[in-house]
Amino acid sequence: MENKNELKKQERTIRKSLALVFIPIFIVIISISLIQNNSESFLEKEYKNIRNDSYSGKITNLLSDKDNGRTRPILIDNKWEKQIPFFIHEKLNIGDSLFKKTDSDFEYYVRKSKTDTIKRDVNKFYRKKYFDKLNEK
Repeated sequence: MENKNELKKQERTIRKSLALVFIPIFIVIISISLIQNNSESFLEKEYKNIRNDSYSGKITNLLSDKDNGRTRPILIDNKWEKQIPFFIHEKLNIGDSLFKKTDSDFEYYVRKSKTDTIKRDVNKFYRKKYFDKLNEK
């Protein structure tokens, strides 16, 4: 019986020691991550990466069986998958097109059956954070 109590004490001591080591490490990692993700250079890089990106193609599969919560994948030209918001996914059909031009913050979904276009701001988050950071100066 005394052996069991001694083992429980040792186990508690080990858990406390591990907590005292890993909790500060975890806090430091989160702090560094938050600082880095809010730095002006990081925000500028992400903002410009999205802005300089360009792509286009026809939707060849809606991949409706794959549900990722707020986003759904679509297959473009049978080559690559693109995650899009579920509310746009619901409006699309196979054969519709998607494109984004360089130096633009918007991607466009051209619906062939309805002859209209859905415009989506793909850079809103980084644009706002980046320009807010610039205005702080």
